[in-house]
Amino acid sequence: MGTRLLPNRTAVDADLGTVNNPTSGSVKCAVTRRGPYFRLDFTLTAARIPVHDSGGSGSTGSLKLFDFAEGGVAALSCRQDYTAFSEGTALTTTAGDAAFVLGLGSVAVGTGSGALATTSVDWGASTATLTNSSGTTTGTKFSATTAAFDGTSTASDIYLNWSGTAATIDADSNIDVTGTITVCGVQLGDD
Repeated sequence: MGTRLLPNRTAVDADLGTVNNPTSGSVKCAVTRRGPYFRLDFTLTAARIPVHDSGGSGSTGSLKLFDFAEGGVAALSCRQDYTAFSEGTALTTTAGDAAFVLGLGSVAVGTGSGALATTSVDWGASTATLTNSSGTTTGTKFSATTAAFDGTSTASDIYLNWSGTAATIDADSNIDVTGTITVCGVQLGDD
């Protein structure tokens, strides 16, 4: 099979899964398949992540990018390349100065202060701390993963997870993310 460009919330194919829409902005996905191996190339354009301030625990937010069809999948590698960010007006007291990290996980992030770990980064490791400066900060992260996910009874997902430091986040708001993400993996089948 070749590469296909998929608009928001469109079935990739019957046995792989679907792309999800953000509440604002867009997420598109090009899919390449070779037997059980797949490559998902996401393009994010001002894709909105709702952010929740957890007080002393910093702030967190998640955007579900992909719903796999039921079946086992394994993560092989990931490349994240973020090129622009736009903060909601309530995100920080001085708009444009949030310090945060991003990563890809099988589960939406819980609370944290500028840190992501375990299932919030098992598809793609956390970036270095980024400090947004008028939307001009950028960040790239390559990672190799050997995680396997048993999605045979409950299908697996991929979340873009975000965590801001307690010192720079003062309210619930949102952050819009622009960039590209590539995820490579293997379908392992269903029971």
